[in-house]
Amino acid sequence: MFINYEHENHVYNVSIEHKDSYYFITYDNTEYKVEAEETKPGQLKIKIGDKIVKAVIAESGKEKFVFVDGDVFKVKPVELTGMKRVKKKDEEEGLSSPISGRVVSVKVKKGDFVKKGDVLMVIEAMKMEYLIRAPYDGKVKKINFKEKDQIEIGQTTVELEKE
Repeated sequence: MFINYEHENHVYNVSIEHKDSYYFITYDNTEYKVEAEETKPGQLKIKIGDKIVKAVIAESGKEKFVFVDGDVFKVKPVELTGMKRVKKKDEEEGLSSPISGRVVSVKVKKGDFVKKGDVLMVIEAMKMEYLIRAPYDGKVKKINFKEKDQIEIGQTTVELEKE
């Protein structure tokens, strides 16, 4: 999921992935592993590393307002452009590009063994990075793109052989 948040007249672009009980938040080329718990309706306890942040969330239409330590952040969803491609039965979950963009790095090579959750490739779109992660343990069978290649939404990034 991609969101923009606005604070002090500046818009920040963020990507968020939810895996197991964690959120992986990417901002400014840095990924953060975050735990979040709703303590009461509209109130969150967020753990980033050793730091705990408490936040209150209010909604107004499609926008959300997050209150943290006296600051207010306006959050709104980002609409992705491009046509969705219907997934074929033989395509593996999580290995198709969710966006159209440019490959900024390939973290694996053919024959590598990877664990579930390992980053295989990084794609950049709209000044944000999206991490393609291994959906299961396996061996890299084929890499379909190299750094600086353009990639379209729905294209298969890496082919894995399940272990």
